[in-house]
Amino acid sequence: MHWSETVARELIERKGLQVIETGTSISGIPHIGNASDVIRGDAIRKVLLERNADVDFIWVADDSDPFRKIPKGMAGLGEYLGFPVKDIPDPDGCHESFVDHYVDGFLSNLKEFGVEPKSYSATELYRSNAFQEGIETVLKRSGEITEILNKFREEPLPEDTVFWSPICENCGRIASTKPTGVDGFMVSYVCQDTEISGGRVKGCGFEGESDIREGRGKLPWRIEWAVRWKHFRVTCEPLGKEHASAGGSFWTSRIISKEILGWEPPIPVIYEFFTLNGEKISSSKGNVITLGNWLDICEPEVLKYSMYKRLKKQRDIKLSSIPALVDEYDRAERVFFGLEEGGDGEGRIYELSQVKKPEKLQVPYTLCAVLSQVVSDLNLDEITKRLERQGYRDYSRERLRNRIKLAGEWSRRYGPSYLNFRLIDEEKAEEAKEQLTADERAVLRKIADELDKDLGAEGLHKRIYEISRESGVKPSGVFRAVYHVLVGKDRGPKAALFILSLDPLFVKNRFK
Repeated sequence: MHWSETVARELIERKGLQVIETGTSISGIPHIGNASDVIRGDAIRKVLLERNADVDFIWVADDSDPFRKIPKGMAGLGEYLGFPVKDIPDPDGCHESFVDHYVDGFLSNLKEFGVEPKSYSATELYRSNAFQEGIETVLKRSGEITEILNKFREEPLPEDTVFWSPICENCGRIASTKPTGVDGFMVSYVCQDTEISGGRVKGCGFEGESDIREGRGKLPWRIEWAVRWKHFRVTCEPLGKEHASAGGSFWTSRIISKEILGWEPPIPVIYEFFTLNGEKISSSKGNVITLGNWLDICEPEVLKYSMYKRLKKQRDIKLSSIPALVDEYDRAERVFFGLEEGGDGEGRIYELSQVKKPEKLQVPYTLCAVLSQVVSDLNLDEITKRLERQGYRDYSRERLRNRIKLAGEWSRRYGPSYLNFRLIDEEKAEEAKEQLTADERAVLRKIADELDKDLGAEGLHKRIYEISRESGVKPSGVFRAVYHVLVGKDRGPKAALFILSLDPLFVKNRFK
């Protein structure tokens, strides 16, 4: 069974309403790594619905966290280090806040992936008193919670630790406040200098009290997580492996949920993280690809397919190698439609990845990148004629139109130089011809004679090799000659596919 089916079966045995919770930190630009738990949680939702289970699917914006590190290119937000991210202004000025700007885009892009959870703001949950019962329990039983946490800490917390971080009434920061005592609903605090990952935050020295009923503060993450589970009655939580390491936040939150709050903790769905171009995805370093960036260059189903494969395997998204990911997805499509035998549940993963009703395409991504450049107005009728010459006849025209547009954008941004080209004019073709040997020119003329035959790409590829051998010219020299007279380069797309993507009369005239 696919991992989502295994999880769904375990949840159904738990009985009752199933609540899948996901969440995202909004302290930086939400990227595809942040979307991992939401997109994977949606697979479980789909399977539960297939089995007629009652299910709620929620997403929480962690927007009450301190702003700890400045994302690359946003140096102007330096003065807001230590503030709750909800209180940071939008750097682009188009939304009321930093959070609104990125949450709107993130949720809108998720919708394009067919993922639409009920969304909540952690800040609004605090300020609407949704967590008040849990917060009161935490403050009353803080000694027991301290004991639980100290089992996993090298440096133990003091016995009188107060688990509430107030927002300073004077300066508005949350990272710099240190709670000093608790009396009923009131937490006393002092605002003092502190170190965070993005640098030193200067406290204003103010001493005051925070009324937990006003919700102007937050619980530490490990405790907040457990309180959220109890509040939403969460039964399933997808999470990255960093939360699930020995002594990690999931395991401590699990104990707090069960022993302090009396809620059976959710079933975890633990996954490995993505890297981007071989490095950790990081807003502060600018190594980021958002869901919106992905939608500019590739179909959402391809990313979902990659996320729905084996959970505990780290994967790298190399932007220059997007065609390889699409080829893998296209193979799963052939398995799903019964065109090819498959294993590892490829067809089922393909099915779960779909945003709409599945429709075949099976026109390679790199070929679409080529077509985007040789049919400049992207006329679909003209493209269809050229594909027929290559043997492509049964596909969704709408999907084809979209993939050509996406592949063209990918080739411009990230494609190798040999996939970015312009057909050269006659004058430059004459110059290129002078660089060819007489034998190479003769081979091109023979290839031109083959273009009236219905060979298809595979047949033409075979004939090019045969003509090369018959003429005593190395195939590498023939391919170089093809590219020289068409695009003025030593390399280009796969020769047979490329030739058949062009207007046949143009190629014949050029080769003759």
